[in-house]
Amino acid sequence: MKSWKTIVLGLCTLGLATGAFAQAGGRIVTVDMQKLFDQYYKTPTARGKLEETRDQFTKELTTKQEDLKKQVDELNKLREDQERPEYTTEVREQKRKAMTEKLGEMQKLQRDLEEFRRSHQKILEEQSMRMRQGILKEITDVVLKEAKDSGYLLVLDKSGNTLNGLPSIVFAQDSLEITGDIIKILNKSAPLTGETPKP
Repeated sequence: MKSWKTIVLGLCTLGLATGAFAQAGGRIVTVDMQKLFDQYYKTPTARGKLEETRDQFTKELTTKQEDLKKQVDELNKLREDQERPEYTTEVREQKRKAMTEKLGEMQKLQRDLEEFRRSHQKILEEQSMRMRQGILKEITDVVLKEAKDSGYLLVLDKSGNTLNGLPSIVFAQDSLEITGDIIKILNKSAPLTGETPKP
């Protein structure tokens, strides 16, 4: 029962605050930050560069995996050779030593492969995070400037959800949304088709 009273009180407080904002002459508006991110002309270019890096890492990883497979095949052949009865004891001992050396090489190659996979996965994650943070900062700067220039009192992001998985904004009139206006501002300097966007 207490939780319902808290919710009602919170709604009343929000209503009073909204009324105060309205009396102050400002507007409360909403914006979809995810939509801005997806439709900003710099986003596809940044994603493309990230994919190029990922493809290059994948090629290098595939090459290392192929090298490891060759080592395994050679190791298996040495293991079979050392057991052949037609070989003398001396030859079998040579094969055994060669197999031991090959096993060490294979284990080192396997460790190197795993380290390559871990380190490059981390590089990709960091590059992706830097890309996203950089673009979001540019978008946020434009939103803030528009809010100040237009005298908005509050700009709410409607793209996210709460910790309970519910929409962060339950309802807002379409007339309050400025996402389209911000997209126009962001893409005003977009290059013509065929041109490379400036970083």
